[in-house]
Amino acid sequence: MIRIACVMLLGLLCACDRETPSAAATAPEPAPVATGAVPAPPTAPAEPAAEPGFELPGDYAQSTTLADLQQRFGPHEVRVVEAPQEDGSVRRSVVLFPDDPGRRAYVDFHDPESLTGVANIAVRDAGSRWRGKGGVRVGMSFAELRRINGRPFLFSGFDEQGRAWVRDAWSPALDDVGGLGALDVGEGEHMYFGVDLGLAEAAGAVAPDAVPHDEYSALSDDPRWPRLGEIAEVTAISAYTSLDDEWE
Repeated sequence: MIRIACVMLLGLLCACDRETPSAAATAPEPAPVATGAVPAPPTAPAEPAAEPGFELPGDYAQSTTLADLQQRFGPHEVRVVEAPQEDGSVRRSVVLFPDDPGRRAYVDFHDPESLTGVANIAVRDAGSRWRGKGGVRVGMSFAELRRINGRPFLFSGFDEQGRAWVRDAWSPALDDVGGLGALDVGEGEHMYFGVDLGLAEAAGAVAPDAVPHDEYSALSDDPRWPRLGEIAEVTAISAYTSLDDEWE
C-alpha cells in the first residue's frame, strides 16, 4: 500500500509541473525600439498660479484699508514705516512681510498721513511669490511679457540706469493699436497693472543701440531692437490707481 501511495503522489506532482507555465513563457515581450528614435524632451514645469492674496491687481482697490491688509495677512506682517523727507516731513507707508523677500510688497497711499487711498502696491524681489496679470513675475523675460500680452504695447525708456516702464500704455486713454492686450484693466478690477523693466544680468554688456533710449512711447515689437526680448526683463510689478479715475 505504501508503494502505491508514493506512486500516486509522484504522478500528482508531475501533473502540476506540466500545468504551471514557466516564467519565460509568462514574461511580456520587450517593446520594440525604433532605430534612430529620439526620446521626447522632458516637459518644463508650469509656473505656479498666484496664491490667494498674492496677485496684482487681484481684488485690491484704492479703497483697500490698513485694517483690510492686517486682516488678510495678520497684523504682525503689516508694518507701518516712516521715511524722513527732504522738506523735514515724514512720509508714512506700509510694507507687507518686511522680513520675507518671497512675500514682501510695498504699499503707498494717496494720503500717507492717514494711510488711506491706496496709490500703489509694488513687488520688487526676484523669486517673489507675487504674480501679476497673466502670471507676470519679477525676473520674467521681456519676450515672455510680450507673449502674455498677446499684442504689441508701448513703454517708456531706457534711461541712463537701464530702466524702463510700462504704465499708461495699457490705459484705455491710449488705445490706438486695435486693443490693449491681456494685461489691460479687466472687468471687475479696480487698479491698473504696471511693469518695470531692466537689463538682465545674464545679457552681459549690451551695445548702446540694442535698446531704445529715453523714448516716451517705444514699441515693444520695434524691429530696430531685435534682441530686446532676451536682454530685458521684468524688475518689478505693481498695481496702481489715479485720483483722476472714478473706480466703480
